[in-house]
Amino acid sequence: MSRRSTSCALVVVVVVGLLGVNACGGSTDSPTASSATSPTASPTGAGATTADGAAGTVSTYASGSTATSATSATSATSATSATVTPGTKAPGSVAPGAPTTVTVAPTVATPTVPAPSVPPTIAPTTTCPGPATVPGGATNVVTISGDIDGDLQPDQVTSYTASGEAHIHATLASGRQSDIVMQLGFADSVAISFEDFDHALGAPIPPPVAVLAVGAGSAGSAHIAFVTLTTQYCLKQWTLHGNPFSIRLSQQDPYTGLVCDGAAGHIHYDVVTAMQQGDGTWAIERSTLTHNFTKVTVTPLDSLVVADSPTIAHEYGDIVNCDHPPLFP
Repeated sequence: MSRRSTSCALVVVVVVGLLGVNACGGSTDSPTASSATSPTASPTGAGATTADGAAGTVSTYASGSTATSATSATSATSATSATVTPGTKAPGSVAPGAPTTVTVAPTVATPTVPAPSVPPTIAPTTTCPGPATVPGGATNVVTISGDIDGDLQPDQVTSYTASGEAHIHATLASGRQSDIVMQLGFADSVAISFEDFDHALGAPIPPPVAVLAVGAGSAGSAHIAFVTLTTQYCLKQWTLHGNPFSIRLSQQDPYTGLVCDGAAGHIHYDVVTAMQQGDGTWAIERSTLTHNFTKVTVTPLDSLVVADSPTIAHEYGDIVNCDHPPLFP
């Protein structure tokens, strides 16, 4: 915050019974207003409900199921002002060169509010659950590199199988370790990639990326889930109403897919379902996803009706226009 101040004085000169007053320029205290907002703007809708809680039974988004919630970003602005109060006295009672009284209001700094996807800069006070390293006997080991904590340094994220379970392990550039079990789909392993979920065009500091995990499903289907860090820099699968949140993608009527759409410098991640009607048209239901760290919000959007097309399954039953390529041929 910057401040500038110029002095001000009231000079009184008595010449042949006349009082002449010469005042200098006023004093100002003009700080630069500060603000902080979240990288991810969150839509709200009627009846929205915020997801919360710890892991429990799995909340899977499939055709016909919706849950609404909203998150919000906050902003703060502060400013101070300076007031100048000239003295008022009768002629002859003011000593030549007597200064005016300047009162400057105290300046209060505005705290910076962290984005909902970036952990605070203070050191974590707990140890993350799970193994501290990838076990030596692990199989299906795949490691990818990307910034998941917002410090602009590459972190290592590894998927592997141990004791018949799928795991995701993170080694942050700071050295902190985190590991979780992923119960996703019907296999003992998951495929991982990064999604620029909180994309903010022109942001001075790019937001961290989210991990997208994909688990095998039955023929023509797959299960996907998002994983990010908690405020304690620990990996966690997103939760909805306290339960692990996943989406079942399906190429069978009703189709279910994940569609990404860029607008106003952001990327919107929408879960879509398509169900064919008696007249051959397709009823499209859409819900947009937002998150606050590891708590997801699912907010319904307007429904659509589209004509029948041979591309319906690919448009509404797959991953479309996201960082991850489509899953089905």
